[in-house]
Amino acid sequence: MHMLIMPVANGVLPRPQGGTITGMFIIENGGQLLLDVGVGREILICPWIVEEQALYPIGVIVRIMNIWSQTAVDNNNVETPVLMAKLEGRGHARWYTMRTAGSYLYSNDIEYINLKKMRKQYPAISGAGWAPQGGYTEFRDKSDIPVTIYGSDLETGEQVSITANLGGLVELEQAHTIEHSVIRALTTYGLCTARTLVEAMGRETDELKKSVEFSIKHTMPEALGLTASGACGNPMTNLAQFYLAQEFVNNIEAGKSLNESIDKARRATMSQLTDDIGITMNQGIRVLQGLKKGMAHDDTVLKLETYKRVISRFPFEPWE
Repeated sequence: MHMLIMPVANGVLPRPQGGTITGMFIIENGGQLLLDVGVGREILICPWIVEEQALYPIGVIVRIMNIWSQTAVDNNNVETPVLMAKLEGRGHARWYTMRTAGSYLYSNDIEYINLKKMRKQYPAISGAGWAPQGGYTEFRDKSDIPVTIYGSDLETGEQVSITANLGGLVELEQAHTIEHSVIRALTTYGLCTARTLVEAMGRETDELKKSVEFSIKHTMPEALGLTASGACGNPMTNLAQFYLAQEFVNNIEAGKSLNESIDKARRATMSQLTDDIGITMNQGIRVLQGLKKGMAHDDTVLKLETYKRVISRFPFEPWE
């Protein structure tokens, strides 16, 4: 099947089975393509992976339902002409070879794929039609570790979620890491597979480690647990927020200046945290201790089959 391809950098894809989304497009960044294709025609939209500078081969074929002009105003009151477009999902699809035609991308070998039916051979979670916003991992015992990912339906705005019990399959720290990585895979690739989960886990744990090193080196507890996918809720970051707020208020009440209060609060917080959690100041070890002991994350790479079983325990999409 021959079709033009439009990259999307924000991971927003409509639900494949008739779901709709309305988006804003700058003329130079997708708007002209939509105009050239025209209302009633179809294109394939695929996630653009910024870290890899590459187009993900799986996306959603959409029908252009409507296009209209509008003026957007930014925070500086600068007006920019944009196109609004309503797109309807027709189904998941993938391309195999990609070509260029001027500034446009297209493929001659696009095919529809039914990922839901392929789950036994190709386990996947779909991020199309909803925007994952966060998650939480519970621990009751080793056989009962529910992991929940929640977000909003892109069409209705309603809250949706997916949950899987990973007890007996992975440890608590691994489940917590998987929680963050599933969110990252869904928002980056629009799809969580064994491969994208592994990629997301590598990037997520790397950024968490950097946040530990940065916060210790520069005495900035507020930087703990911050990654591209959001803020990680864990014992270390929760304590950091509590200690920082408490110390700051105490310093202000003691008559110290604003700058002195935050400076002293930061130093006192990091000192208290490292004592409470037992983190060494040895640069080669403190990052791993912060990740595992403080943040309850485990970046140990598991077998590919384990990741497939993890994904299979989640529903394919929130509407199941």
